[in-house]
Amino acid sequence: MFKKMLRLSCIVIPLLVGCTENAEQPTSMAPDFTLQDLSGNTVSLSDFKGKVVLIDFFATWCPPCRASVPAIERLHTNYTDKGLVVLAISLDEGKWDYVKSFQSEYGITYTILKGTDDVAMQYMVRTIPTLVIADKKGNVWKRIIGFGNEEYLEEQIKTLLQS
Repeated sequence: MFKKMLRLSCIVIPLLVGCTENAEQPTSMAPDFTLQDLSGNTVSLSDFKGKVVLIDFFATWCPPCRASVPAIERLHTNYTDKGLVVLAISLDEGKWDYVKSFQSEYGITYTILKGTDDVAMQYMVRTIPTLVIADKKGNVWKRIIGFGNEEYLEEQIKTLLQS
């Protein structure tokens, strides 16, 4: 049921509100999670304390998610050595072989994790793409629904990396 609602909201909500940006300062700790990557290794958000973390909730069937991949890949390439970690959480529900081929087709070098409904609900994901930026202390800095402003996203990441 969650996946059906997510698919519907992926289409409807961006049309109604476009890309929204959370302009608030950090309000809460990013919920910790432990998920498997596409190779079966476990990855926990808490492994990256002291780093800025960009979490991208996406699905391979989502056109805006696909369109955001080149920008997220650029951020990963340009800022990993400065302390950025990109974690993409796939909400493709069990289609992991397809997600692997998607990763290869799009040249994605950042980590893709096998998402769960529980993690999506902890992060209040109601539509995709949803991007969450966590600061070095693990606080949620920004929540961005939709994708469309790469410059804004880069500015936020640079600000956190310099702090």
